[in-house]
Amino acid sequence: MSLILDALRRKSRREDDDDDDDGAPTARVHALLATLGYPRLGIGRGLPLKTLLLYGAGAIAVGFLGLALLIVTLAPSPQPRAPRQVTQRPTTPARTVPAPRPSVIGKPPPPASPSPSAPSTSAVPLPASPRPPGPSSTREAVPPPPSTPPAAAAPIERPVQPRSRVPRSPAPRRAQPPPPQRETAPPQLAAAAPPTDHFGLALYYQRVGDFDNALAQYRTLLEQNDASAEVHNNLGLLYQDQGQIDDATKQFQRAITIEPRYVKAHNNLGVALLGLGQLEQAAAEFRIALAADARNVESLVNLALVQKAAGLPAEARDLLQRAVAIDPRNPGSHYNLAVVADESGDTTTAIAHYRAFLKFGTVTHGSLAAQVRARLATLASS
Repeated sequence: MSLILDALRRKSRREDDDDDDDGAPTARVHALLATLGYPRLGIGRGLPLKTLLLYGAGAIAVGFLGLALLIVTLAPSPQPRAPRQVTQRPTTPARTVPAPRPSVIGKPPPPASPSPSAPSTSAVPLPASPRPPGPSSTREAVPPPPSTPPAAAAPIERPVQPRSRVPRSPAPRRAQPPPPQRETAPPQLAAAAPPTDHFGLALYYQRVGDFDNALAQYRTLLEQNDASAEVHNNLGLLYQDQGQIDDATKQFQRAITIEPRYVKAHNNLGVALLGLGQLEQAAAEFRIALAADARNVESLVNLALVQKAAGLPAEARDLLQRAVAIDPRNPGSHYNLAVVADESGDTTTAIAHYRAFLKFGTVTHGSLAAQVRARLATLASS
């Protein structure tokens, strides 16, 4: 059987070779081979489908490209349009004006919190204990040194406005052009100087101890506004620092006349009267201040010193305890309460408030702190 198949296969190949010249193998041979399970012999095939699609796409692209070139070649070229001339009007530059500086309000800045009591020799000294600080005056807030007034800003020059051309009217004969006009620079704007802060300067000079300059600034303020209670109060403190108690008293009374419920002026007037030994008048001023402000620690401490000087230690102790309850960090209240307790023989209370004074007043009362430490050592050894 295989010999027969091999013979048929060789015959088919010979026929294929012969049929290459004619065109294709016989259909009978191919059908027989297919019936026996052998693959069909290759028949001449055309180009693959993918290649045909690529050729077709290339042909379409070439056709579109050629059509575009043809349209560009045959289309007429557009005529160039002349540019439109636009005459621009000269604009006037905006004039710049410097922003106005804020004017200083006549009323001085708000006062700061009361300062702690300063040590003094007005109270009765103890033989073995440091002396209690005297009455404290209420002062206005002292600002830092005023900075040097800034230099005046450079004057702002007004920009020169460009001239616009005016078309000449047609005339039968040619008119001579007018001679060019010389542009003149506008006047320069002078910068306004900032107003002087006389109140700030007065407080600064008063802080550094320059009495003459501080007095000059306060007088300038009073020439501008004599009805300022704050200025009269500060001027009274300036006189009080110089030992001029009569002048200080007049200024405090003037401030109270302008503003009857001015607590600081009443307190300061009471301190001045206490320095003159007028205990009843001083106590009256402190009570007026406390009627307007019951939590005024300075007036409480000062009134306690008056009561102590008048021989009323119990009343003084009650007032000092009220001051400590209102402001537990006030060193003057603790110190004076410790002194009153020390004089009455209450060693435990005296030690407690001496220590509180050292806790809150060592920095502000350095020299007095050394005496308090010595007194604590004495009380501890006894």
